[in-house]
Amino acid sequence: METLDDQSSGPDSEPPARPSTGGPLGRIAGHTQGLVEDLREWMDLRLDLALLEVEEKVDELRNEVALGLTLAFFGLFSVFFVLTTVALGVGWLLGHPFWGFLAVSIALVLIVVALYSARPALVPPSELFERLRGDSDPEASSARPAREARPSETSEAPPSE
Repeated sequence: METLDDQSSGPDSEPPARPSTGGPLGRIAGHTQGLVEDLREWMDLRLDLALLEVEEKVDELRNEVALGLTLAFFGLFSVFFVLTTVALGVGWLLGHPFWGFLAVSIALVLIVVALYSARPALVPPSELFERLRGDSDPEASSARPAREARPSETSEAPPSE
């Protein structure tokens, strides 16, 4: 006696695959349809992977920004208290707190003026354009022969007099 396979009739069950009865053309159509479904599933998985990678990078960036803001907040207050302590110490040495705060203020103003006049490059250039083009080695780009500008053969030269 033959037994039938137990097939669930739930909402997630798919209809059983029926063997194609159209001969070779029906089999080719079935294989093509399966290939299209596999390709569609592969594209969905690739999109999911890309979304997960973007989400991962965004989470990493958010974490870095939060850490940077926290460090800046506590760093600002620590610098403030250090400067206050230095000002009170210098004022104690000079005999009055006013002189200590005046000395620290003058030192800070001199630092600002020196930085403004020198304008140092505190952040190195990103060289993003060179990295995108593959010209990361400046010596290699200087050794590359320069191309001369020549008019194209399709354009007409202006008449010379």
